[in-house]
Amino acid sequence: MEMKPIPDYPNYAVTKDGRVWSYNKNKFLNPIDGDWGRYVVLSIQGMRFLRFVSRLVFTAFNSYEPERLYYKDGNRYNPHLDNLEGVTRVELNKRIHTGKVCPRAPKIFRVNITTGVKDSIKIRPMDEGYVRIHKALQRRSLTSCGYLYYYEGEKHKLINEIKAHIKTDYLALENAESRDRITQIKNHITKNKKYLELLETN
Repeated sequence: MEMKPIPDYPNYAVTKDGRVWSYNKNKFLNPIDGDWGRYVVLSIQGMRFLRFVSRLVFTAFNSYEPERLYYKDGNRYNPHLDNLEGVTRVELNKRIHTGKVCPRAPKIFRVNITTGVKDSIKIRPMDEGYVRIHKALQRRSLTSCGYLYYYEGEKHKLINEIKAHIKTDYLALENAESRDRITQIKNHITKNKKYLELLETN
């Protein structure tokens, strides 16, 4: 896994897929999804700074900070390096006026956890629940508001994620000692197996 130091923030590094590493905490930071993109809080000598992850990624791997960023898939919450293009303000405005800034977003499918019914939805960044749904689509949570979510053509990724959770739970079960903990893990396994069944039958 390649990490690059973040210019002007010596205690941090970033990966190509948009994860920010803190050398002080010796772990990856939890990003925050705001109205205008994903950001993290960086600290220097006790001073805190909010920085967009996409800009940190682009700057670290390209050795310069762009005037503007263009998101190739139209999703400003996707800070992967291969999704980012540095452009000038003039170029970005030109793309806005020619309709090239927001390419067709991939179709979003959801499966109702209770009924098993699958449908597709369209959601805009300003719609209520957008951030929660986006977290589920980015696998930061398995479900949101009673649904499983995945992009068209990516159901297998969600299935693999759930299988990994089940495998981890079985390993945890082998080392669990208290009855409450054992019950908790078994319930979690049962729940994830239900999710798996819903996805495999839809």
